[in-house]
Amino acid sequence: MTELIDFHTHVRPPWWVGASDPGAAGLGPDAGERVARLVDLPRLAEESHDAGITRRALSVGVEGVFAPGTPGDVDPGELRPVNDFPAEAVAKDADLFVGLATVDATAGEAGAVEAERAVRELGLNGLFLDARRGGVTVGDPATRPTLAAAAELGVPVFVHPVWSPDDDEYAALAGQVGRSFGRGVTNGLAALALLHHGVFEELPDLDVVVTALGVGAVLFAADAITAHRAAHGSSPRLHVDTLRFHPPTLRYLVDALGADRVVLGSDWPIRLDGRSADIDAAFEAAGLTAEERRLVGAGNARRLLGLDRDGVR
Repeated sequence: MTELIDFHTHVRPPWWVGASDPGAAGLGPDAGERVARLVDLPRLAEESHDAGITRRALSVGVEGVFAPGTPGDVDPGELRPVNDFPAEAVAKDADLFVGLATVDATAGEAGAVEAERAVRELGLNGLFLDARRGGVTVGDPATRPTLAAAAELGVPVFVHPVWSPDDDEYAALAGQVGRSFGRGVTNGLAALALLHHGVFEELPDLDVVVTALGVGAVLFAADAITAHRAAHGSSPRLHVDTLRFHPPTLRYLVDALGADRVVLGSDWPIRLDGRSADIDAAFEAAGLTAEERRLVGAGNARRLLGLDRDGVR
């Protein structure tokens, strides 16, 4: 069986407010089935095996737990149980699950402290950051302690979209797709902010993953990426997940960034099309070579998550 590692899987702890009150978590009245999936790890494991997904990187998120638009900082102590949850999930099924730590990068040194605890003590394999909180975007100087901690720890940072401050305007113009576009803006701006503030030069060992919702940033990042290649002999370690399995988009991502900068990501359970047959068909239609399929399907995720290191499964 082809190895497939899904870098983009959402889960929630059983005590999450949305488990009993989706409205309080900023979810619509039609979110019941999605909520049921988010809090049911045995169901996720069963669906993963049925879909032919080999491993899943579990993520929770500050916005995900504390609801969209939560103002100000979240007390760092409140994130400890959030991160204990994926660590416990991995302990129960280490063959399938890999854990990402929820960190508030806008919290300065406190974010770095929780990142170190989650990686060193809990054994989580990466960080999961909201692209923007409290008017601060990942890449801004305030987020540097968390990013530096990730580089020192040797773990990737997954920068995830959040609701845009202009969400209502986007929705009025384009409905739900407009809201999603706004989330893509927050994600793309984070990628551009990292490049603009020289984070990849300052932290050359930092690996960052954004989602394909923010893929529009690749066009505007082209000059910075080219300059980085000329200066350092390689691209900045900026990666994009697939988000969906759309052959033209897959082809563009691989051509624009390189096959070693694209990871498989389904956005489960927002999307449920991450099945091996559909993924293989998309890879085929996109004209990916065998080596490109290996890298995108699992190879890049294995490298980023450190799954080939001694003592890591």
